[in-house]
Amino acid sequence: MKLPIKPFPVSIVQCRGTPYEVGRAQARLFAATPKGRAFLRRKTRFPWWFKLGTEQRMFARFAPVLWEELAGLADELGIAMERAVYWFGNEGMRPPIGACSAVMSANVYGRNYDFRPRYYGAQFALLQASGSYASIGSTHLLTGRLDGMNEHGLTIGLHQVKKRPRFPGLSADLIVRMVLDQCATTVDATALLRGLPHAMQYNYSLLDANGVAAIVEASPGAVAVRTGGWLACTNHFLSPLLRPLNRHRAATHSQARLPPLEAWASGGLSAERMFTALNRSTSPAFHHGYVGGVGTLHTIVGEPAKKRLLIGIGGDAAALEEDMLDVSFDRWLAGEDLQVTRLHGQLGGMAKPFEWPVRRGRKKA
Repeated sequence: MKLPIKPFPVSIVQCRGTPYEVGRAQARLFAATPKGRAFLRRKTRFPWWFKLGTEQRMFARFAPVLWEELAGLADELGIAMERAVYWFGNEGMRPPIGACSAVMSANVYGRNYDFRPRYYGAQFALLQASGSYASIGSTHLLTGRLDGMNEHGLTIGLHQVKKRPRFPGLSADLIVRMVLDQCATTVDATALLRGLPHAMQYNYSLLDANGVAAIVEASPGAVAVRTGGWLACTNHFLSPLLRPLNRHRAATHSQARLPPLEAWASGGLSAERMFTALNRSTSPAFHHGYVGGVGTLHTIVGEPAKKRLLIGIGGDAAALEEDMLDVSFDRWLAGEDLQVTRLHGQLGGMAKPFEWPVRRGRKKA
């Protein structure tokens, strides 16, 4: 008899207070998870190049509030600050390899995050910390963000172009978090992204509450910005300045995903229709390579002007009897907490259901 496939769980974390208190609250929740318990059992060997003082100076310059959050994480987990900064700070973040897609029109931002389940943070965090803008987003190593929306409606996602080489500078996960924490508009975000030292080659897709969209193509030493009434973004550079840096094989796959995304962007789809277009398991933007390549792990669709965010895990989230979270961020900012602590979804959706972790077949007697 074929066993039923278990839904894929993603946790929802909600924290308010000072950055230090937010760090402690996240650490308490993390310590109660299997990943957290495994982390606390492990011993850390620091590479020769890791210097706590260098990290502290970097945070003091670019993200001082996040240093306080890291201090709260360290104290609550009962670990040295050095270990907390190494694992949850800039240098510990080796950004995920994703084949992510995004669509931006005047009113709607839509995005699929595609990667391997093994390396997925499987958590969305709603944070309201003093000294920075409140935000909701998918997390990477607690402090990093893969995508999200802040209290001004500014919405952002990252798209990897190249994994290597990596240069001295800021990791993409931390950069997304900084944009959410510090920027109110697309203009603010592009100005910040132009001035940061980028460690790797990434695209950043942006849409704000005024309907201003942009794609920032960033590489160590060079940044290009594309704007327009509607935009689509995948995992290659389009600007003449940075196009020579594309990996040919990866860029070919990335380019093949653009036409349907551009059609949806130019069509001005509603949030609900955009969610279906991206999240249906037969969509040209949906990926099924969960083991050998990348698979679609979550879909977010935002309406920045309304501060509304739709979140679905896996595929066909609006059609299956799983959760599709409809968040009114304004209500959350007013103090109304979400009544859910976990989302569930079906990896692969209805077309090719996939279960993680993969079940091992029983040995024959």
